[in-house]
Amino acid sequence: MRIGIFSDVHSNLEALQSTLSFLSEKKVRQYLIIGDLVGYSANPNECINLIKKLDCICVAGNHDYAVLDKIDIRNFNDAAKAAIMWTKTKLTKESKEFLETLPLQISVNQKLLVHATPQNPSDWEYIFTLKQGQSEFKFFKEQVCFIGHSHSPFIIEKDQQKNEYKVINEQKFRIKEKSRYIINVGSVGQPRDGDARACLVLFDTLTKYIEFKRIEYDVKSAQHKIVQAGLPTILAKRLAEGK
Repeated sequence: MRIGIFSDVHSNLEALQSTLSFLSEKKVRQYLIIGDLVGYSANPNECINLIKKLDCICVAGNHDYAVLDKIDIRNFNDAAKAAIMWTKTKLTKESKEFLETLPLQISVNQKLLVHATPQNPSDWEYIFTLKQGQSEFKFFKEQVCFIGHSHSPFIIEKDQQKNEYKVINEQKFRIKEKSRYIINVGSVGQPRDGDARACLVLFDTLTKYIEFKRIEYDVKSAQHKIVQAGLPTILAKRLAEGK
């Protein structure tokens, strides 16, 4: 079975539509979504509606919690704060109700889904380095932990027999039976690794191969909507820069 795994849509309808079109072509049978459906861009309700139709497994991100007033946004940067306040005025009752149903983490078939970290899901901490990742393995029992949050894809592998850790810098790799993994799936709606294309992961449960995919989408339309909505222009500019 092929599984599509992605995170950080951030109300970017154009990126989400292209992502879902690609996954449909690949005959994906299950969708795992790692949070932050809203924030930053101009189509929160439309994105939520598309995701609801997938009958997917989905966890909450910090921006999803922010629009529900579940977390303090004083530590958000100015552009992120502005987007949260704007989104709160646009969300429908149905969209809010859907976001309210999302848990912080879900375990499914030896896969943990959590937006930030398994150690403290509600603290919204980041994993940027190998050292930071190493300390997280003791806080989940599943073979693979899928995360988002930093908008930058990466893989950390722990060899269970040797108790050794390493970063895997491959677009496609096979899950080893005797290893465990933390995999950041990147961002669909606002990549920050220098590549403006939407980022997602394909997982083939039969072959055990994980593959990162980059998808072109209509960046200019997404940018235009952000500007027209009166959101900070930096949010439009960064889409084309992938940062």
